[in-house]
Amino acid sequence: MEKETSAINDIREYIQKLKNNLDIKIKENFQLNEKIITSKNEVNHLKSKINELNEQIKLLKLASQIEGKEIGSNKDVKLMINEMVREIDKCIALLNK
Repeated sequence: MEKETSAINDIREYIQKLKNNLDIKIKENFQLNEKIITSKNEVNHLKSKINELNEQIKLLKLASQIEGKEIGSNKDVKLMINEMVREIDKCIALLNK
């Protein structure tokens, strides 16, 4: 009878350890999910910052080419101006809706 009682107690201890491990893993999982969300937000912020900086680079190149400071083909300037005109046309179309 003592063997059965001892075995049952061992099983209970083992189950309690498993429950504790499960609780720890659930907390770790929650923390990791929070880190993932934070990282995704940071990535999105950095992507938008990169896009802003790329637009600033385009504008600076265009301005320097128009001023004649940078040697570049007129074709590049015309392409940039055409791209800007298309964007303005899209904005106007959205405003007219």
